[in-house]
Amino acid sequence: MSVVDPMVDDVPDLPSEWREKIMKVLIATTELQGLDSEDFSRTVPGELVVDVGPCQDATATDDWSCACSRSFVGVSSGQLTTTAKVVDGIAVDGDGYRAAVMQGLKHWCCPDCARDIARLSLSIAHQWDVGTVLERSRSTIRAREHRMLS
Repeated sequence: MSVVDPMVDDVPDLPSEWREKIMKVLIATTELQGLDSEDFSRTVPGELVVDVGPCQDATATDDWSCACSRSFVGVSSGQLTTTAKVVDGIAVDGDGYRAAVMQGLKHWCCPDCARDIARLSLSIAHQWDVGTVLERSRSTIRAREHRMLS
């Protein structure tokens, strides 16, 4: 199983091929929801989601009980979900994707932060196979595996 521990400063600018057409993005999914007793999804299934990382309160106090430390944010709804799915075939160029993220996040973060979030989220999506359901824990993103419910 691959694990990604992304840092915004480590994410390069979008490669030129991403500017033409983005092939992989993250969307909200209910697939594999409920495998963890603390799962939740308030997003609209299928909406673009981004990884904004844990809030400063969680990292500063080392209190990881905050929902932000284990969730993705819906670009349209502004709501949280504990699972995201990697999909392709989204016919949008890099500028359009960035604009959508910036529009969706404009009420709670600055344009520069929204651009970094868009770039980081694309980088995450491009590291995983299409169809992979992801979860996050603190700053770690990993594939969610099918587990037996007890």
